[in-house]
Amino acid sequence: MEDSSSGKKTIGPCRFSADGWILSGPAAQRLFDKSAIGRPIANNELLLHPSEVLFCSRHRHLLIEDDWLNSELISNPQLLHETAALEAMRVPGEKIVLAHNVKDLLPETIVSKGSWALRWNRSMKVNNNPPSSEVMWVRDFEPIKWDELYNWSSEVNALGRLAEVLIVDEEMGVTTYHISPENPSGAMENIDFTKISQHDKNLIKGNIKGAFLPNKFDLPEQIGTPLPEGSWIDVDELGIISNDSNKQGSISLLIDILSRKLLPRSGFKYGTRWRLYEVSIGEEHAPWLLQPEWLAPSDWAQACLAARLANGVHKTWLCAFLKNKNWCYVSLQRPAAEGRWSGFRHK
Repeated sequence: MEDSSSGKKTIGPCRFSADGWILSGPAAQRLFDKSAIGRPIANNELLLHPSEVLFCSRHRHLLIEDDWLNSELISNPQLLHETAALEAMRVPGEKIVLAHNVKDLLPETIVSKGSWALRWNRSMKVNNNPPSSEVMWVRDFEPIKWDELYNWSSEVNALGRLAEVLIVDEEMGVTTYHISPENPSGAMENIDFTKISQHDKNLIKGNIKGAFLPNKFDLPEQIGTPLPEGSWIDVDELGIISNDSNKQGSISLLIDILSRKLLPRSGFKYGTRWRLYEVSIGEEHAPWLLQPEWLAPSDWAQACLAARLANGVHKTWLCAFLKNKNWCYVSLQRPAAEGRWSGFRHK
C-alpha cells in the first residue's frame, strides 16, 4: 500500500485482539527480524503493544485509524510518555524487547521485577546475545522509593546488565540515568570509637549545635573540622564522641561511614549531607556525594537535579538507607554521552 500524500509505502493497519494489536503481511516478519519490534505469533503475524504501534506509525509507515490514538489514550493515558521512552532508545537503533514478551521470545532469559523492557545494543542480535541493560521508565513527578531502586538494580547488576531509568518530562523529553548498588570504602586508618569518646570531657559545648575541642587534644583526621585553635565538632560527631545512647539516623550513618575507612566532610556546597574522601583531603578529590534517605529527593525531577550537579563536579551521587539494620548505598549516575537516551524531537 502506498501513502498518496508522501509517496512512501505503508504497512497495516493492525487489527485489535485481546492481547494487543496484530499486524499481518510480509512487513510483520521484517519488523521483528530487523528491529526486534513486537512478538511473532502464528501465521507470520506480529503482536504489537500500543506503544510499539505508535512508534511504528511515526517511524515505520504503519497506518493507524483516525480515532486510534484518541481511543487508546482513554484506556492507556500514559501511552504518549511511554512511546517517548521507547523512541528515545529505538530511534538511535537500539533493540528493545518489552518485559511481557520476554517469556515467549526468550524463555531462558530472566527479567528482574520492576523492569519495563530489555535493551540490546544496535549491533547485537536478540536471539544470539545477552541484553545490555534492563530498563524502567518513569514520569518526572513520580515518587522515588530508594530501597526498591536498590533491590531492582542489585538484581539487574547481578545478571550482568546495566540498570537504566528513563525519566520522561511534560514535553516528552527523556533523561537517562544508571542506578547501581554501591559499597563505598576508603583507605583511612581505623577509628577506635572507645578512645575518642574519652574526649567528651574536653569538649566546650555551650548553647551551640556542636562543640569545640582545643588543639592540645588530638583526634583522628576523619573527625572534626580543623581550625588554628583546635577542631570544630558537628552535631553528629558530637553524638559519637559523647557516646549518645540514641545512635539513630545520621549518627548511625556517620559511624558506618567511618567504619568504611572514609573521610566525611560537609557536602553543603553540593546540596548533600556529606562529601566522602577515600584518602586524606588534598591527596585526591572526594569521589562521592552522600545524602541520607530522609534528606534525599522525593521525586525524579529533584533526583535529576542532584545527580546532574554531582556529574558536573565529577562525583557520584549516593543515597543511604537502612535495610535490616544495615546501611545500604545506591548511586544515581548520568551515563556517558553515547548512553544518554534522550527524547526524539518532533517538528
